[in-house]
Amino acid sequence: MLGLLALCCARFYAAMLVLPATNDQLLLGRVRNGTVLLLGAFVAWGQPSGLLESTSPLVFIALVVKEALIGMLIGFAVSVVFWAAEGIGMLIDNQAGYNNIQQTNPLSGQQSTPVGNLLMQLAIVGFYMLGGMMVFVGLLFDSYDWWPLTGMMPSWPVLAERFFPDEVAGYAQTVLKIAGPVLMTLMLIDLGMGLLSKAAEKLEPGSLAQPIKGAATMLLLVLLVGVFFHQVREQLTLRPVAQRLERIFAPRDPADSGPAGAASPPAPAPATAPAASTAAGR
Repeated sequence: MLGLLALCCARFYAAMLVLPATNDQLLLGRVRNGTVLLLGAFVAWGQPSGLLESTSPLVFIALVVKEALIGMLIGFAVSVVFWAAEGIGMLIDNQAGYNNIQQTNPLSGQQSTPVGNLLMQLAIVGFYMLGGMMVFVGLLFDSYDWWPLTGMMPSWPVLAERFFPDEVAGYAQTVLKIAGPVLMTLMLIDLGMGLLSKAAEKLEPGSLAQPIKGAATMLLLVLLVGVFFHQVREQLTLRPVAQRLERIFAPRDPADSGPAGAASPPAPAPATAPAASTAAGR
């Protein structure tokens, strides 16, 4: 029974470890471990009692590794929107000249830039406020229909051709679409300061570029926060991710191969008996 519980918990633990909103920096070990045990107990309760009786230790280890890989796969698909938020902030900090200001991100334990850290925290707050955690747990439960405990790994050709390219392309499009206007504005400020320095070298306008870019960045950031939250609001609910994973990996019922039945001709109208004529006797 403990082996079955451990096998059921592997997928939940790996997914929560990858997701920035549930990693070890945000959810402490006891809270996350208790949540994983509770969710894994629901899955273990619905499994047959003799599911792992004839399973050898090597096969059991392979199943645990397979469950961990599936959990990491789901966590990767869900985490793209959070990494996009941090990438947007890092691009803005790089163009504004604040990339040299590195600070430790309390949610990941790694070095991050100020705007990247701010947008990451905004994405995590929106994830919990919009009910993304409920959809995330439901997605993990639904994944057991696609990949059972004793089943095999997902199809690697499907992962290589449809899943990973779509996720990477979606990440790049989100980052460039949201950060593009801010980057273009900062580049125009740099271009204007460069032209001004050529026309009036003694004024040294290059020293004013950094304060102007900083003020413009703060003004644009106020507008960007609302735009960012509006653009990724649906993605933070994780419903598009769940629908995309279900469309790619969910097994489909084979279509009925039988030919469509031909329409039966209408039943003929019942024959009417001729009316019997009676001669009236005089």
